[in-house]
Amino acid sequence: MAALLPYLEFELNAAEAVSIDRLAGWTVISVNGRIWLTEEKGGRDVWLLPGGRHRIVGAGRTVVETWPMTDAELPMRIRLAPPPGTLGRTWCLPKLRLGGAPACA
Repeated sequence: MAALLPYLEFELNAAEAVSIDRLAGWTVISVNGRIWLTEEKGGRDVWLLPGGRHRIVGAGRTVVETWPMTDAELPMRIRLAPPPGTLGRTWCLPKLRLGGAPACA
């Protein structure tokens, strides 16, 4: 039997953004669309195409935004995968804030 890493997957509509905090070491994966992301405090702009991935370096805020290639594009899936080698840890779900919406308590 193989144990798989847990991950969190969510969808964003065209030109929608989400802000995630304190996920250093986690990997952002674009499942089915083009996304842009940047990290707080000196992070560079990163563009991901379907299947592309980026490991978050800093412990601050990371903003992820969808950038559709056509007007008729379906919602885009984004996957967050925890750092490798951390299977078996107890995870707290990250706080996600959709563009301008207040954070969940």
